[in-house]
Amino acid sequence: MTHTITRAITVLGSEVRINDIIEVGGNLHRIVDVRAIHGTRRRLQFADGNAYILGCSMRIGITRAFAAKHGGLNAPRLRPRPHTGGRAC
Repeated sequence: MTHTITRAITVLGSEVRINDIIEVGGNLHRIVDVRAIHGTRRRLQFADGNAYILGCSMRIGITRAFAAKHGGLNAPRLRPRPHTGGRAC
């Protein structure tokens, strides 16, 4: 049996994924598309049609769903990955 666990975490702009939820201007937005632009920035497309440009090295708080199996949590470890400065998204 699989359950979903939702957690609030902080990630770099380069680690944002489709289906993450972020707050912009006090409104929650679900990300439906992520595209790299100009090498060091990402364009986040939201379900409501709005978009947001985010730098790859910027930290942002998101809400992400993780799958958990019955009998314990099998969510990935939430240790931050080391940032490799200068690397494109």
